[in-house]
Amino acid sequence: MLVFKFSQKFTDFFFSFGLMFIGVFLLFFFSVIIENKKSDFLFPCSSPRQEVNFVSSSKDKFPDSRPAWPLPKNNNIFSATNTVEAVFVIDSQTDKELFVKNSENVRPLASITKLMTVMVLLDLPINWSSTTQILDSDTDYFSHQIKVGEVYKMSDLWDLALISSANNAIKALVRNSGVTEEKFVQLMNVKAKDLGLSSMTFSEPTGLSSYNTGNAKDVAKLLKEALKSEKILKSLQKGQYYASPLNGGKPRLVYNTNWLLTDWMPNKFSAGAIVGKTGYINDSGYNFVVRLADNKNHQIIIAVMGASNNEARFSQARDLGEWIFKNYVWPDEEGYVELIR
Repeated sequence: MLVFKFSQKFTDFFFSFGLMFIGVFLLFFFSVIIENKKSDFLFPCSSPRQEVNFVSSSKDKFPDSRPAWPLPKNNNIFSATNTVEAVFVIDSQTDKELFVKNSENVRPLASITKLMTVMVLLDLPINWSSTTQILDSDTDYFSHQIKVGEVYKMSDLWDLALISSANNAIKALVRNSGVTEEKFVQLMNVKAKDLGLSSMTFSEPTGLSSYNTGNAKDVAKLLKEALKSEKILKSLQKGQYYASPLNGGKPRLVYNTNWLLTDWMPNKFSAGAIVGKTGYINDSGYNFVVRLADNKNHQIIIAVMGASNNEARFSQARDLGEWIFKNYVWPDEEGYVELIR
């Protein structure tokens, strides 16, 4: 009986092993020995590998590592900045630094402050067609373009604030902004932080305080951000404006404080391409930030801080702008490719 059971187990094992062996043999036979024949149920086969020759041409637009910013064409040095404390120049499109002098030095901003003020005003729900009267509290020693008691539209005060840099216009705008001046200044400092203008600090909205400070590098960036607003851009492009009170009085012509725009400082730049803002208090000296363009619309931003006199800030910006366009080559200009090889 024991022998029978052992024999039965051996037979079962041998039978199972035999079936497994036969299965492996058949799998090998059909996959290797039998030649593949094309049929509808077979997996698709790739065609024979062919050699392909690529021929590049000047029309091919493969990515490369070329820089996208202007490059100097020579080793010329611009040295006529002895009458200013700080200068910073960037290519407006790429932010490439093109000229630097003491650009990290923090200095009083003066009325360049107004660029931040109007940016914050645009963040608030202001009715620009509403009107307001100029109050005694709006005036200061420097405010003479508009007078106490005159009534203006908010939109008129906006233009007067940017074109003629009227402090009383700015104060009236802030007074009607829907927030207190203290809260408004807080918003200015928050916006400066949000824009990455780490050197800038504000204590009031006009620029009369020497505690409104920043460096030339951030001043250039501030103008670039401000000009993204069409409302700011259009006002700064106006060479003159009439202050026309709604409650009577003869309209008074006021001029833009930017002498390059009014051509009081002769220059070769197109008037439509000259957009900037001035600033002056005793502690700051004469400040000026401006965007200029050549005849191919290559745009640069120049920040000049602490010039020794009114004319110097404009002549320095003009001369430096002309020097940049003469001594740098942009990617779309002839000779650029040779400079990067």
